[in-house]
Amino acid sequence: MLFLILVFTWLSVSFGQKVTGPVLVRPVYFDLSPPLRSLKAVPEVNKRTRKAERAEEAIETFFIKAAKKSSSKQPFHDAVQQVTFGTVKADTQLVNFEGTGNVNAGFPPDTYGDVGKDYYFHLVNYSFSIFDKAGTLLYGPMNSEAIWSGLPDIHNSGDGIVLYDEQADRWFMSALCMPNFPSPPYYEMIAVSQTSDPTGSWYRWKYPFDEIPDYPKFGVWQDAYFMSCNRFSQQGYFKGIGAVAFDRNAMLAGDAAPLMELFKLEQSTVSYILPADCDGPFPASGTPGYFMYMGNNLLGIYEFQTNWVDPAAAAFGNLSKLPVSHFNTSILGIPQKGSAKRLDPHSERLMCRLQFRKFEDHLSMVVNHTVKTGTRAGIRWYELRKSNSPWSVYQQSTYAPDSTCRWMGSMAMDASGNIALGYSASSEDLYPSVRYTGRMKNDPPGLMTLAERSVVEGGGAQTHTSGYYAGWGDYSSMTVDPSMPAKFWYTQQYYPVTADYDWHTRVAAISFAGILDVNSVAQTPDICMGQSDQLDAEVTGGDGTYLFSWSSFPEGFTSFLRNPVVSPDVPTSYIVTVTSGSQQKTDTVRVGILPPVSGSAGEDTIVCRYVQQLSLSGSALNYSSVKWVTGGDGTFSDAGSLYTTYLPGPSDRNQPVIDLELIVYPQPPCPVVSDHKLIRIDTCAGIPATLPGCGLLMIVPNPGKDKFSITIPTEALRIEISDLNGRIILFDDLTAMHRKEYLPDLSGQPAGIYPVRVILKDRILFGKILME
Repeated sequence: MLFLILVFTWLSVSFGQKVTGPVLVRPVYFDLSPPLRSLKAVPEVNKRTRKAERAEEAIETFFIKAAKKSSSKQPFHDAVQQVTFGTVKADTQLVNFEGTGNVNAGFPPDTYGDVGKDYYFHLVNYSFSIFDKAGTLLYGPMNSEAIWSGLPDIHNSGDGIVLYDEQADRWFMSALCMPNFPSPPYYEMIAVSQTSDPTGSWYRWKYPFDEIPDYPKFGVWQDAYFMSCNRFSQQGYFKGIGAVAFDRNAMLAGDAAPLMELFKLEQSTVSYILPADCDGPFPASGTPGYFMYMGNNLLGIYEFQTNWVDPAAAAFGNLSKLPVSHFNTSILGIPQKGSAKRLDPHSERLMCRLQFRKFEDHLSMVVNHTVKTGTRAGIRWYELRKSNSPWSVYQQSTYAPDSTCRWMGSMAMDASGNIALGYSASSEDLYPSVRYTGRMKNDPPGLMTLAERSVVEGGGAQTHTSGYYAGWGDYSSMTVDPSMPAKFWYTQQYYPVTADYDWHTRVAAISFAGILDVNSVAQTPDICMGQSDQLDAEVTGGDGTYLFSWSSFPEGFTSFLRNPVVSPDVPTSYIVTVTSGSQQKTDTVRVGILPPVSGSAGEDTIVCRYVQQLSLSGSALNYSSVKWVTGGDGTFSDAGSLYTTYLPGPSDRNQPVIDLELIVYPQPPCPVVSDHKLIRIDTCAGIPATLPGCGLLMIVPNPGKDKFSITIPTEALRIEISDLNGRIILFDDLTAMHRKEYLPDLSGQPAGIYPVRVILKDRILFGKILME
């Protein structure tokens, strides 16, 4: 309603990027309502509401004039525009019926609805109706104030929202309450059904706000009911956005005073922010709630981390900005048949709702807004994904397949990943009508592949206006049936005849379950040369019977099996065509060929027993990693590198051969290969009198019997004494000795010659002990 109050003021004022909060608030009222079914469904016109509307329309006129000045007749090229219609025509409308009408003389309708296991709850600004899933009216239409009856100082100021809390099997409803508008106090009224039956009793609360919480939108999360709003002063100045959390668990339990956590963001470039609304299972505990806004060619995502144990520690921030394909929102109104009045495109905001869904391997959010395509309006839509990395744009497109304007969209994704998009459509030759399209989960990214279909064709134009633009909306609602796969419910306004206030609404349930969808997969996306792979065609929809036909590129392969085995010699694309009744769909999977892995540890070699380290130079191709291993007791400086060094151990020196193996690991699924390098140990016992760079040791007595004295430098590292067969009979680490005399005891050794080596950092000293 209010609901563009002085946004011109907001556009001309600059605020800093400042977040304050959390402001902690308790409700000023709580009770349990009588069962709705006990109230007689007789709506009454709310004259106070009409008076407030007239005042607000006068304010909106000023903004609309400013908005018109900022609009442009210049065409804009959208790089991601879809310029053709989808062709799949196998979807089904299960029900299509009239929703709640304008029984309260309110404007605009703010059409909203949600679906549960057994009910469809339909809400407009001042009244609601409850239907079963066959479209049969069970309750209503009822003045929305009935659900708030008994609350003190009550006034239903519109902007109502109804949500189905799928995991709790309960219903949530809200409405603005501004009894002395535009003067304070201001309230948000919230109700949660006591049971799964929305015609029963409701827990009800009334929360105070010190600023007008305009355009409130809600989302269900595991630990909160999140709310966003545009904050306005009493004088109509835009103050920034509000991000709010209500304690969901306390509300479900009927607590009298559930806490509210409020953060205020004062920033002129952020408005109309939406909280994520979770369908299906909740994400992991501790996952923050997400809030999204539309910026200048970007989507901004804030995170709300609640804390009901220590509420002061709650946090709102951690902004992520995701660039998107350039768009233009300067639309000069929406033309309509039968009237020169143009409809408001509402292109300055994301359209609700921001739907969230958790999948096995990723999180997903879908949302849309209205943009200019050429000189017309189209719907820019996005799917965002998050796995182990930050949020990113998975796919985006602007649906504008012809010259008709499409706007006021709402979209949702089912548990399989299929997407439905509903919207209004209008042109100079078309009364505003309600239509939808969609896509299946395996369709090419960025395309609405389903043929556009009509929910209801308009029979008249809207003539009610608050300036240059005739109001429309402010939103519509696409939701997913929690109890039936691939079933969506959409509600939107239309006019059966040209009129001022006499808008109507329509509700349709549509099913994608019968649409043939194919996803071809390979057991292994890449195989190694000479290996085989198994293909499979994952199929849903159709009539339940399927015929399969496989071909390939390069040509040469055919099969009529669902999951054939293939053995390509080169990278190959396999194309499967699935026929089910009158439907046929094709999909392609590619099998890559990984080149074979190879590796070499290097040539075998011979080294002297006293060599301290061996340099290794392995080689490998098409590998992911390598590893050196030894059959001895030495160590590698880096066993995971092709180029490394090996330090033989004591046992290695007493063996004739050291076996070093290089293991080469490929990309799966290719087999591991390995190669061996054999190091043959030579005693090198023939010691020359002198060696370049080497010196001789002083040994006394020499010859001697058992015990000797060897003079050594203080920087010596190691001493080795061996027999003439090259077997080391005594060795010591000298690094910690720091002495000039070493006293070996060779008792028990037979008479003979015993070569001695003392190893220094830069040279080796040699000597001989003569045993008598």
